[in-house]
Amino acid sequence: MISNKDLAEKLNDIADILEIMGIKWEPRAYRTAALTISGLSDDISTIYKQGRLLELGGVGKSIANSIKEYVETGKIKKYEELKKKYPIDFENFRKIRGLGPKRVYALYKNLGVKNVSDLKKSIAEDKIKNLEGFGEKSQNELGKSIESFLSIKSDRLLLGYAIDYADSIVKKLVKSGLFERVELAGSMRRMKETIGDIDILVISDKQEGMDFFSKLDEVKAVIVKGPTKTTVELGIGTTCDIRILPKESFGAAMQYFTGNKDHNVKIRKIAISKGLKLNEYGLFKGKQAVSGGNEEEIYNKLGMDWMPPELRENTGEVEAAQQHRLPKLVEYPQVIGDMHVHTKDSDGMNSLEEMAAAAENRGLKYLALTNHSKSLPIAHGLDEKRFSELNKKIDSFNEKSGIKILKGVELEILKDGSLDLNNDSLHGLDFVIGAVHQNLKMNGKDLTDRLIRAINSGKINTVAHPTDRIIGQREELKLDFDRVMEACKRNEVMLEIDGYPERSDLPFDLVRKAKGYGINFSLGSDSHRTEHLRFLSLATAIARRGWLEKGEVINTLSYREVLKLKR
Repeated sequence: MISNKDLAEKLNDIADILEIMGIKWEPRAYRTAALTISGLSDDISTIYKQGRLLELGGVGKSIANSIKEYVETGKIKKYEELKKKYPIDFENFRKIRGLGPKRVYALYKNLGVKNVSDLKKSIAEDKIKNLEGFGEKSQNELGKSIESFLSIKSDRLLLGYAIDYADSIVKKLVKSGLFERVELAGSMRRMKETIGDIDILVISDKQEGMDFFSKLDEVKAVIVKGPTKTTVELGIGTTCDIRILPKESFGAAMQYFTGNKDHNVKIRKIAISKGLKLNEYGLFKGKQAVSGGNEEEIYNKLGMDWMPPELRENTGEVEAAQQHRLPKLVEYPQVIGDMHVHTKDSDGMNSLEEMAAAAENRGLKYLALTNHSKSLPIAHGLDEKRFSELNKKIDSFNEKSGIKILKGVELEILKDGSLDLNNDSLHGLDFVIGAVHQNLKMNGKDLTDRLIRAINSGKINTVAHPTDRIIGQREELKLDFDRVMEACKRNEVMLEIDGYPERSDLPFDLVRKAKGYGINFSLGSDSHRTEHLRFLSLATAIARRGWLEKGEVINTLSYREVLKLKR
């Protein structure tokens, strides 16, 4: 079974091997295509069948032929041939800080290192420090990077990519006409940043529904198939359960299969305290069903308000529901602007006009164009002159367009806490995101001091992806968040919730903590191409999981109101 993720990893492997071989331009083309494919909302096989491969950014005829081969056979001849010559686990090595393709090849060539286990063994045997280009310090840093990688490595899938797959399945089930109702449950309904599997609950009186589900293109193998429950393995590398339920139990099942374990245990204890029993089949008094078909009714009969799924983590939502003081969460349609977007002026794939058109098609009213600043050369950061030229282009665009563009920057916070652009340049911008991307090995106090100096500068609106984590690859920075939040409150600086799946940053627990400080938030997709704009909804989901209300999220303001934000 093919998948976007698997294809993207294969293309990245080809790019790494071509770079090792000293080929100049091809690696970049393959990486661009991989980035495009990993961010698609449609399955690559669907795009191929529709004849749209050459419409994808970075996909020319040669790579399109490789994709065609992959879709039709599950393999790419070029990939297979290159991997025979270089049998290296590039996929996992890409997730370890300090290892680029050429360093990986040096380890393979000199020590026979093919995978993370081999690398760990070579470090333990003290072999790497003597290699040219490494040394003892580099060996020690690699050791730390491996331990960090192994400690956070997970088989869970990122919500931002899995949810499109799940939605595709749900749409097909609905369209089949075999199901009266189809709903996602589990951690996906809670919009948790990562998921372990996919749960789908349905109402149906047609047995052929299970046959239809089992034969979907997304299904790689059937694990268990029964009259009311079927479990399959999906091509994206996880399992999916579908359960057929009677109408009278559907609400109870939605409640049971949505909340996390601690939430559900607490709810069942409340039921017991009232002389009732709650399970996936209903709410019972003795053998008599009191409720079951309606989830909201079940919570009401237990003396509490219905809780939005995103809150069901046992973090105080049960008590708040009992006291009728649940927050009125920010709604997805209330978010009318995206405060973190890149274009090809720095490291994005699309033009200003293309990003704006795609955003307008998604119903947004404005974007903050936040390309990187000059001290991040890997992202083609802009200097003062290039920002001035881009800002003139934005002014011209805004004069004739419906959707509006904010002149912004993702501004590097330098090692000493100073900022990457001069005051005149910053004065000409509408929205400034302060960001830390480099010199991350500083100790926690120095990192915190560095960030606070930037917050105290009075020159930034918000702090980008504050923990700087990359899920499954890089741990959070060891910041003193109490100090950071105090500084943000004092200076009226916001914190960002970055919806890009690998970041999902600020995490919801820190959002909740910052809310307690009275801090406001900006939401951003961190889009680097038009397809990424959908990640704004993931940022909104984290805002909801962190109990945020409309007034705490600036993306609910109008374009004119955002322009007036204090800096």
